[in-house]
Amino acid sequence: MRPLPLALLLSASLTAQASPRGAGPTAYAPPPRALVNELHAETGLLTGGYTFEGGGWNDVYLASGGGGHYLFGGLTVEGSVLSLLPLERNGPGPSLSLAVRVGYTGERWSVVAGPVLQGAHRAEPLLQVLPSVRGLYDVGPVRLDAGVLDGNGMVPAHVGVSYGPVGLGYVLPLGVRAQARIPLTARAGLLVSGHAFRLFGAHSALLTVGLVGNPPSSRPGVSP
Repeated sequence: MRPLPLALLLSASLTAQASPRGAGPTAYAPPPRALVNELHAETGLLTGGYTFEGGGWNDVYLASGGGGHYLFGGLTVEGSVLSLLPLERNGPGPSLSLAVRVGYTGERWSVVAGPVLQGAHRAEPLLQVLPSVRGLYDVGPVRLDAGVLDGNGMVPAHVGVSYGPVGLGYVLPLGVRAQARIPLTARAGLLVSGHAFRLFGAHSALLTVGLVGNPPSSRPGVSP
């Protein structure tokens, strides 16, 4: 019966030699999220106005803006700004809108909501506050999204679908929204987006071109 302890000792010795030396505790791997950190800046043209029986009017603006969202675990903080500068004389004055939204992002979904502050020169009222919400859900490689007063309050309501870098949506009650990201590097790309819709007597169309990037997280072990 003595060979049995000797065999156990030999087996333990071989196991110890096969194990990697200096192996420490396994690093924490955070769960994947539907969104990653993102920053963007864009510029383009906006046309908008009203049509009524017997006439109508239309104005053209230079649109400039930017924003982004950052994830603190699942907590998602998003902010954006949009300025409109009229390109025609004797028209409406310049305007500025600021959106701040907070929400949560899971592995396959994300929801953010918050106020949009819009101010315009020579407007009545001078400042207005609108509620805004946006959500998304991933079904395999396809992303479904919807929002109310999205795009700094410029889009009344929309539902859409995206696959990879290309997205297409329907703007209620009659309109369309689209965007495409053209990769430039592993973390940056060219972003082309726009919308066009009619809402009762009002109409609006926007086309912008800009840059979008995904900065790395400041938390160890987390990478977009």
